[in-house]
Amino acid sequence: MRIFAILAIVGAVVFSSTDTFAQGSLTPAAQAPVVLKPKLKLAYIKGAANFMGGIEIRGNEVDAYLDVRKVLSDAIDDATKAKKTDDDVITVEMRADQIQNLAVLMQRGTLKGSEADAFKDIMTALNESVKAAQASGK
Repeated sequence: MRIFAILAIVGAVVFSSTDTFAQGSLTPAAQAPVVLKPKLKLAYIKGAANFMGGIEIRGNEVDAYLDVRKVLSDAIDDATKAKKTDDDVITVEMRADQIQNLAVLMQRGTLKGSEADAFKDIMTALNESVKAAQASGK
C-alpha cells in the first residue's frame, strides 16, 4: 500500500502543471525505494543531463540535483561502454523520488523550440514508467 501511495504521488507530480513544479520542492529519498525503469533513447538521456546543467537550483536542492545527475551520468557511461548509439533505447533504473526530482528539474528549465519533441518524449517516458509500475503492483 505504501508503494502505491509513493507511485501515486510521483504520478501526480509528473502530470501536474508547471505551477506545481515552479514551487521547487524536490523530494528526499524514500525509505523503501521503488525502482522504476523509464526507457529513453541515449540521445535523450544525454540531452536531459546537458539540459539540467543549465537550470538554476536552490541550496537545499543540491543533493537531489547531484543524485539525479549521477543516475543520468552512470546510464550514459554504461551505454557508452556497451557501444550504444544515440538512437539506441536505454532502460534507466531510477527510484521514484529520482524520477520526481528529474521531472521537477526539467520543468524548471527554458527550452528552445527545437528541443520540444525531445522534452516531451522524456516526460512521456517518465510517466510511462510510473504507469508500468502501478500496473505491476509495485
